[in-house]
Amino acid sequence: MSTESKPLVFVTGASGFLGFEVVYQLLEAGYPVRGAARGRKIPLKKALEKYPQFEAVEISDVASGDFSAAFKDVGAIIHTAAPLPGRADSETALKSAIEGSLHILREALKAGVKKFIATGSMVTFLEDSFGPNGESYWVPVTKEQAVEEAAKGNHFVLYTAEKKFGEQAVLEFADKHPEMDITICIYHTYSFPKNPNCYTHIIPEPDFAAFSTNGFIYQFLRPDNANYNYSPGMIDVRDAARVHIAGLTPLLPNHPKCVPLVAPETTEWRAAIACIAEARRELHARLADPERAPVWGRNIEVDLGVVERAFGVKSDSYKTWKETILASVDRFIEVKNI
Repeated sequence: MSTESKPLVFVTGASGFLGFEVVYQLLEAGYPVRGAARGRKIPLKKALEKYPQFEAVEISDVASGDFSAAFKDVGAIIHTAAPLPGRADSETALKSAIEGSLHILREALKAGVKKFIATGSMVTFLEDSFGPNGESYWVPVTKEQAVEEAAKGNHFVLYTAEKKFGEQAVLEFADKHPEMDITICIYHTYSFPKNPNCYTHIIPEPDFAAFSTNGFIYQFLRPDNANYNYSPGMIDVRDAARVHIAGLTPLLPNHPKCVPLVAPETTEWRAAIACIAEARRELHARLADPERAPVWGRNIEVDLGVVERAFGVKSDSYKTWKETILASVDRFIEVKNI
């Protein structure tokens, strides 16, 4: 398929962890892409300068900005921009999470965009009874509880509420506007650091927060580490990105509005440390003590057949957790050298 026959895809959060990978894969596949970045327009253009079909735009406020120019000629939107814990006061954070997605959807509707794919989070669902189309499966956090917990310093509960109510708002909008094809890709913790261009151009100064959830893997390289991911389950960010992109051309016209994304293997952090020790012997002295790592013994169970039937992504095509762990460690070393 030629570039001319592929729709212009607008990606929010294009300089972010998942967003940059989505943009990169879209460009590699020949899609024309318009990427939105908050304050990182010029570095984003520099990082992707070899792709003539890429355009960077800056959106200062996703909850109230004018998207009429940004959405001109756009055929599809992939909305990866997400609130991060502790970046704003509780009321502002909740409003931004909910109104941000709704505002983009309204602007997309006005611009005639028919395809909208949003990034969701597994933290909004009960792990042992994942069912994306039922209200009873949502975690029972309320907005009031989230605000109270944030006041105590527990910003993760606030983040969970932001994601939950933002995703519910998107699904309610989808019910009211069947003329739009709206999908939420629900992922769990994803890993594998950004393309080196993202670090050298977009994040030129050291910024540990830029590691995102890869911080948990970086902790494997600290002998004194006692900080591990809060639950089992993960997915390689490259897989998460390709499922988002596969959603642009669904196989089923009446596909589910939510699709779950978790790598099919059980995540074992002790085994991960042992894997690094064996495959990267030069790092042995700086590895964390595996005895301090949790033992999950299980994974979050989801039916990856949903994604295969709806979008054609084979259930046996996901990267193994060993591939992800080793690739992440290699990228950390590469970034350190940069």
